[in-house]
Amino acid sequence: MSKPIALAIDFKKFTFSVLETGLFLKKNLYPESKIILFHVIESFLTPPHYLIPYFKKEENKLKTELLKLSQKFKNENIPVEIEVIFGNFWEALKGFIEKLDPYLLLIGYQPYKFKIPTAEKMLERLKGNFLVVKDIPLKEIKKVLCCIDFSESSQPCLKLASFISKKLKAELKVLNVMAEIKIKEKSLKDRLLEEEKVKRKEMWGNLINSLAKDEKIENLNLQIEYGDRVKEIIKSIKNFSPDLLVIGKTGKTLKLGLGSVTKELLKVLPIPILIVENV
Repeated sequence: MSKPIALAIDFKKFTFSVLETGLFLKKNLYPESKIILFHVIESFLTPPHYLIPYFKKEENKLKTELLKLSQKFKNENIPVEIEVIFGNFWEALKGFIEKLDPYLLLIGYQPYKFKIPTAEKMLERLKGNFLVVKDIPLKEIKKVLCCIDFSESSQPCLKLASFISKKLKAELKVLNVMAEIKIKEKSLKDRLLEEEKVKRKEMWGNLINSLAKDEKIENLNLQIEYGDRVKEIIKSIKNFSPDLLVIGKTGKTLKLGLGSVTKELLKVLPIPILIVENV
C-alpha cells in the first residue's frame, strides 16, 4: 500500500502553493497515495468542562475551512482526508506524523530575519521527507537538480531524484561541491584538488553501482564544482534553471536536525526544495 502525502495547512501566505503542489504530486507522481490536509492547534492542558464547547466549535470551524480547501482536489475527483489536531503543538504533531508515516510532508516556508520559522523547526524536529514551497508552486518538472555530498543521505536523494526524472521524463543534473582548501601554495592546492576529484569519482561509481542493484540507471553524470557550497549551488541553479532542487536533510557531520547548507538554501531560494531523509 502506498504511503500518504500530508499537506500542512496553516491558512497563511503559502497555503495556495501547498495545495497546488499537492495536486500536482497526486496527478503526476503519486497517483496511488492518499492526500491528507491537516492543521495543528495548540492546547496546553486538558480543557475544563466549561471550555469543551468552545474547543468543539473551534474544531468544527477549522474542519469547515479544511473542507473548503479540499474542494480543489474533489473538483478533480480526488478523495481527500482532513485532520484537525489538538494538543501540545510539537507532541501532537510528532505523534500524528509518526502514526501517519507519510511518504512526503508538504509545507510552506516563510523566512524571517529575527525568528526561526515554524516550518524550519518542523524540518529540524520531525523525521521524514519534506517538500518545501514558497510563492512558486510545483506545477511542472522539466529539470531536476540533485545535490549530493556522499553522506548517508546521498543514496536516497539520488534515488528519489532519479525516480522523479524518469517518471516525468525530466532532465536530471547531479552536483557535488568540494569545499574550499585554504592553502596558499597553488601547486599543492591543485594536487590536493585533483586527488580529491579522483576520490569523489570513485565514490560516485560506488553510489551508482549501489543504486543499480535496485533499478536501472542510465546516462547519469556527476558535475563536480569547487568553492563555497551554498554559492556554487545557487550558481548552478541560475545556470540550469531547475524546477525542483533535491538535497539531503543533513550532511556528513550532522546526523539529526537540519544541515547548514540546506538551511541556508531554504532561506534564499524561491523554487521548491525536496529535502530527503529516507526513501
